[in-house]
Formats: sequence, structure tokens, C-alpha cells
Amino acid sequence: MTMWVVPTMGEVVAMQEPEAALVASASAEKEWRVAIATMTQLLSQCVQQDLDSADVCPMQGFILSGPIPLFNEPTRFGDLQSLVFTADKSVLQLPPSDHGPQQPFETTCQSVPLLPADPLSHEKFCLIQTSAFSWLAVLRHQSEGIQFQFSFNPETIGEALSALRSRIQLTRPHQIETFDALLTQFPVLTPDYRIPLQFSRHLLHTAVQAPFSRQGLERKPEPQATPEKEKARPEVELLQAIAHEVRTPLTTIQTFTRLLLKRSDLPGEVLQRLESIQRECRDQIDRFGLIFRAMEITNNDSNPVPTTLQPISLQQVLEENISRWQKQAARRDLSLSIRVPQQLPSVVISDPMMLDQVLTGLIDRLSHSLPSGSEIELQVAVAGEQLKLELRSHLQAHSSDSPCSTPTPTLKSVGHVLMVQPETGGLSLSLPVTKHLFEALGGKLSVRQHQQQGEVLTIFLPLGPEGQAY
Repeated sequence: MTMWVVPTMGEVVAMQEPEAALVASASAEKEWRVAIATMTQLLSQCVQQDLDSADVCPMQGFILSGPIPLFNEPTRFGDLQSLVFTADKSVLQLPPSDHGPQQPFETTCQSVPLLPADPLSHEKFCLIQTSAFSWLAVLRHQSEGIQFQFSFNPETIGEALSALRSRIQLTRPHQIETFDALLTQFPVLTPDYRIPLQFSRHLLHTAVQAPFSRQGLERKPEPQATPEKEKARPEVELLQAIAHEVRTPLTTIQTFTRLLLKRSDLPGEVLQRLESIQRECRDQIDRFGLIFRAMEITNNDSNPVPTTLQPISLQQVLEENISRWQKQAARRDLSLSIRVPQQLPSVVISDPMMLDQVLTGLIDRLSHSLPSGSEIELQVAVAGEQLKLELRSHLQAHSSDSPCSTPTPTLKSVGHVLMVQPETGGLSLSLPVTKHLFEALGGKLSVRQHQQQGEVLTIFLPLGPEGQAY
């Protein structure tokens, strides 16, 4: 996708925090509304705390949003000024001709017009900059679906403010000095760790309550579910709440870990431990993000037929993840070998962002079912008009007098969606759900049992146009 002259808020987050990119979600709109409601509650509490303290001035700052105002009464949050970036046909009008003193932004909501071709007009965003913290939330439409992201990362906020400042420079240059004065008065800062944690607690409470509250977010009429779907609905809703509850604080921990890793005054051993924390957070965020997506697809009564397929480079997906998969296997005392042709044709799938997560989930599931010392082998080959990826395991060699001395870990079902290994508590998606995910991607997963080597997982993905190679 070609970027415009100035990045959008979604593009800023994707560039600054690529590891935090979320899989497109059918509930992204709801997550956005829950996040805005949570921030409203947090701002109200901060203002009340300031009012209760005679020695503290009311919280000050500004709110930048688009394409519509997000708060009906911005003045209820103290002296927070509000600017709304929105499409405006009058944007090409000349600025005032006089060169007198510039008028400051008023406390009430004001509009900043966007150029007609600016893609930011198609994103919902909210950037809050105060004397205590900075926060950015984005809801954007991608070809694979709607995505929601939020961030407390000061570097991300700084880049977002720079992109918005450029837009003011384009359409309201006579107001740029006033905006710069705001940036000087309220610089981007690293928040006190208690603020993101407090936001996370509020977010979890709101998210868990939302599905059961009639006074909460609007819900579209749902198609009548089959008896099987209706029976599984409580389980799915509970798992969705748990997945959301786990993923949100992990994102907060990951943000602070990333900030600590940029410090130059920490001992090497501390940096290694922080890198380990960051890796574990990323793996768990990806795992629960995939579980969340799987539950959405499973809860959909219609068949997961992909609407549009996009060509991607499978070779690039493998190159970006092989090292990570090998380390993932090594942590369970397993080895991973990969046999890939020198040049792979492109494949077409419905959601490129989800493919590496599904493959990671499969390798994770296989590694939980193997005894230590075993080997996982991934083979990739062209099979007609499809690309075939085959995952098979080679069990640890045993002595002839005791061929089965090492016990093989067992996986037990947890409802319809998850499998658990009792020995370690490791979670993975059930095979029927994983098959459902590959069907949603436009591919196919087949499973066969090998008498000596256990499961053999074979994935088929359709080739791209004219077998174009990368």
C-alpha cells in the first residue's frame, strides 16, 4: 500500500510498533468504543483527583481527534482543548490576509480541515496529550478488515503529533505557531507506570461488562444461531473476555519493557532479562490474539469463505519467522529443521497478517505434543496449483529394549476451542478450529496420523497469479 505524503495515525503506530500490530478483528469497532469509554472514565477520575487537591492545578492539555469529536463536553475534563481533524470543502480558501497577532485555539472544540485526498479522513483516532500522560488510539480499515490499536509509547505519540502538525501546516499555516506553543507547553513524556495500569484495569472491567450490559455499547442484530452454536456461546464469550483480559496488561508490560531496553545505563544481565520478558509478552499477545480471532470465526454462523485474496511472499513470511520458531522449539528442548526451495512462488490468502500467527500456533501445538529431544520438520513444495507446507515430527530415538520409555505429552480438550497440555498448562487451538482458520484464509489443513511419528499436518495454500515468484 502506497503511503501518502504524510503518514496516517494507523501507519505511525504500524511503523513505530510493528510487533504490536493486531489481526483484523470483527470486534474492533467495539474495542474502540470500549477504549474511548475507558479513557473518558480515566480522565474524569484524574480531573476529580485534581479538584480534591487544593495544591494541584486542574489537568491541562489537548485532545486531537478525527473525523468527528469524541467527547460531547471536552471542558468537563479541565482545561483540555479539543481539535478535530475532518474533511472540509473550504480547505482551499485563503488564510486571513492580515499579519496581526494569531488567535489561540479556544477551549471549545475547533475544526482543522484535511485535504480532500488525505487518507486520515478515513481513520478514527484520538490523541490525548496532558501534563500527566500521552495516549493514542486508532481505528482503521484495512483490506483484510478493521483494526484497533492504542499506545502510551512516547515515541509513537511524538511521531503522531509530527504528522498532525504537518497537516495543520498544509491547511492552517496561520495557526501553526499556536499549535507549536501547545507542544512546547505539553511535551511528550513517559507516563507514570500506574496510569497505563489503571487504564488497563478500567479497560478490562468495561470490556468484560460490555457484552452483558444493555446500557453499554450498541450491538447489531445477530442471526439466529444453531442449537450447537447457542450451546457454545457462553463458552466463547467467556474465552473472549479472558483473552482480552490477558492481552491488554501484556501490551502495557511490553510497552514499558521496550522503553527500558532503550536505556544505556542498564547492566547486560538486566537487558537480557528484559529481552526475555519482551519476547514472552509478544508470544502470548500473538497467541491470545489468534485465540480471539478464532473464536470470532467460530462464532460466525456463516461459512468462512474469504471475500478477497491478496498475493503475499511466503518466502518472506518464513524468513521473518524461522529463527523465532527455532527458538520457540528450543525452549521445549526440541529442534526444528526446514526444507524450502531456493525460490518460492507467491500465494494468495485473505489475511496476510494472520498467516504467520496461524503457522506459529501450529508449531506451538505440535511442540506441546512431543517429548523432549524430538525434531519438527517443515517441508515446503509446489503441488499442482497449490503450495504445500508439511509439518511432521521425528520422535527421540530410544533403545531397542525400551522403545517407549519416554512418555509423550498428552493434549486434552478444553471446550470446543482450546487444547491444554496438563503437564505444563500450555494452551493451543483445537484442530477443528485451526482448520476453520485456514479455510478463512483461503487454504486448507489436513491431518493424518502416522503410526510411529504421530500427527502429520499438511497445509495447502493457493498459488498467486501466474505463479509469480518473489
